[in-house]
Amino acid sequence: MNYRLIHQLPPTENNPRNSEGAFLRGKKGEILFAYSRYHGDSRHDHAPCDIYMITSRDEGESWSEPRPIALAADFGTRNIMSVSAMEHQNGDLAFYFLIKENDRTTTLGRTVSKDGENFVPERCECNFTPGYYVVNNDRLVRLSDGRIVAPAAGLQVQDGKILYGAAVLNFFVSEDDGKTFSQINTGYTTTARVNATHGLQEPGLIEVEDRLYCWMRTKLLCQYEAWSESGLGGFETPQPSQFSSPPSPMQIKKLGDAYYAVYNPVPAYNGVDYHDLPDSWGRTPFTIRKSTDCINFGPLQNIEEDSNRGYSYPALFETKDGCILIGYCRGNSADGDQLCRLGIGKIRMDSLE
Repeated sequence: MNYRLIHQLPPTENNPRNSEGAFLRGKKGEILFAYSRYHGDSRHDHAPCDIYMITSRDEGESWSEPRPIALAADFGTRNIMSVSAMEHQNGDLAFYFLIKENDRTTTLGRTVSKDGENFVPERCECNFTPGYYVVNNDRLVRLSDGRIVAPAAGLQVQDGKILYGAAVLNFFVSEDDGKTFSQINTGYTTTARVNATHGLQEPGLIEVEDRLYCWMRTKLLCQYEAWSESGLGGFETPQPSQFSSPPSPMQIKKLGDAYYAVYNPVPAYNGVDYHDLPDSWGRTPFTIRKSTDCINFGPLQNIEEDSNRGYSYPALFETKDGCILIGYCRGNSADGDQLCRLGIGKIRMDSLE
């Protein structure tokens, strides 16, 4: 496999973490990459965080300096994070993100641009039960019927506290190009205990011809999966998939005529505990696999495999020069933890089996 690490966004003073981004093609052919940029002295998931963007005008070979395109203060809170990208049907460009409200619930927001340079932050109208919902980066998808879907893992919030337990699979659906989102709660979770109840976390969704495929992070040595032949309300009960995995997110995306799965294929098993790998959290190696049908995947091809780093939260994008751009967390303990450093790499598509 032909892979190059091209650009990095390491933590710096007053910027302890850069993570979870997404790519979008700009109006003048440039590539935009927006991501979660933390400020202050804490890298914690709930610490102060805004959305920043960098730009490439040479298909990802070089990048501009970061600049803000949405601030948590615009929404009266401390933290907005986990960026997804979407081109609207009217041609506007948008980056969507989670708004972490002051009462510990989460909603959806976006920052919208007509020219790819000037962005206007705004809230989405969220018609769903208040709770703590996790929507990963690079997760929003537009279905063939035009609807936008954000797959989400839901937890309850009580008296300003998140009730961590078995996460439940949800879908937030917009029929008006992202202005309003309503909720489909599948009720699916898992209560199996492996160290702690985990449930179905960090789901992803992709449309495969006339079916929908959904995958979910678990603590059960693999990603779980479910198919639906009757829309978002018709998913079968989630089951173990072919994708062995630690508690870490997977991404699957269709680029060109093929599907690409990126994940960590080595779970904690046979007495191996990912806590024994403090730098990586067990999120190594970092692997890509190719498929023509999203069912039969080719061999595991490692993007990176340093046991002293962890790799997670990938975003994928096809370039005009026959490559895949991949943005992902690749930190270690020197950075703070594996979530603190972003990398952007480039893979030649014709080098993948």
